Amino acid sequence: MKKQILIYALALSCQFTIGNLQSFAQNVGINSTGATPNAKALLDIDAAGSSNKGGLLVPRLTTTERNAITAPIPMSLLIFNTTTECFEAWNQTSSTWVAFGCIGCQLPGAFTANAASGITATAFDANWAASTGATTYYLDVATDASFTSFVSGYTNLNVGNVLTLNVTSLTCATTYYYRVRSGNSCGTSPNSNTITVTTSACGISCGTQVFAAANLNVGTQISQATTQTNNATVEKWCYNDVAANCVTYGGLYQWDEAMNYAASTNCDPCGAGGVQGQCPAGYHMPTDLEWSRYEYCIENTIAPTGATPLSTFQTTVGWRGLNTAGVGPGDKMKATSSNTPAWNGTNTSGFNALPAGYSGGGASYGMGTTTYLWSATEESGTRAWYRVLNTGSVQSNRNNPGKTGGLSVRCLQD
Repeated sequence: MKKQILIYALALSCQFTIGNLQSFAQNVGINSTGATPNAKALLDIDAAGSSNKGGLLVPRLTTTERNAITAPIPMSLLIFNTTTECFEAWNQTSSTWVAFGCIGCQLPGAFTANAASGITATAFDANWAASTGATTYYLDVATDASFTSFVSGYTNLNVGNVLTLNVTSLTCATTYYYRVRSGNSCGTSPNSNTITVTTSACGISCGTQVFAAANLNVGTQISQATTQTNNATVEKWCYNDVAANCVTYGGLYQWDEAMNYAASTNCDPCGAGGVQGQCPAGYHMPTDLEWSRYEYCIENTIAPTGATPLSTFQTTVGWRGLNTAGVGPGDKMKATSSNTPAWNGTNTSGFNALPAGYSGGGASYGMGTTTYLWSATEESGTRAWYRVLNTGSVQSNRNNPGKTGGLSVRCLQD
């Protein structure tokens, strides 16, 4: 006697039967026994005891037909590729079809991404191990670990059958993330592990001190309305919440975030004993005393010179240094009017300070006219010393605002 296959659908509060269809709503069962479908499954198919043996057929498409699917494509859309004879699912994050089971051939074998090498201020070599059966590799480079902000030109980049690639046109003192996929005629592997690499900072020196050539720009951008917190993610604000401003002027950090939640220090010179904070390896957050020594150095050793003593720079609150155009430390640190972005300094120190402004209370202020630079030194439990440069002054300013404001960071070499 031929057995019937019953289809059950669980409904909200009632049961109905139409021929062999019984429906109850939350999930569906297909079987020959009348068994209730498993509550954990939306669809429960059981061919046991049935003469109608069979399996499940997913949509079958050639590579050409698959590529004709109109974007946007939902995450995890499943097909069987009859060209490659592989089951494939769409990965919306990387915008690729990922093969996970092949009948006619084999996907590339497992492999790992390796640490970067050849790191400079604007480039590094991305490296990875060989994947068995791979004929090409695909590289992603981003400025965040979630790979939502890709570096231009490095999104699913087909690099060919190589195990290293020189990634170029980067920003100094910036953290990047890269991952790799391997591929062959059967399809593309899942993402490799993620590698983190920070480009080197350039050096601007006076005496024995060497500062980075640009403001720090590391971490994940968050809204200025959100407080930076002590968690596993380095967080930064961008002026007016515009990511491009971080690229040009550097990130804006609350004092604790800039210090990576380390304790205050005021060594001079600090060397490797300084607080690294969010600075790259080999650099640290400059202390209040180290800032004073730098300001003293550029006024007294870079022509035209002044004669303000070191003790005045170290102890005076407010504007310090000679108030003479071209001589005071403010003029010598600020970018010139011919710079892009422009400012009104002489930049004879090479420091090239930009008018980055600051963040406070969820808003941004002062871009184009002022910049604020943290030190590693507290004035009190809620305040820390910083340096201010302004369009209206050839001097530099030493003061101690609240730690919750978002200011720039310029790292000092150990």
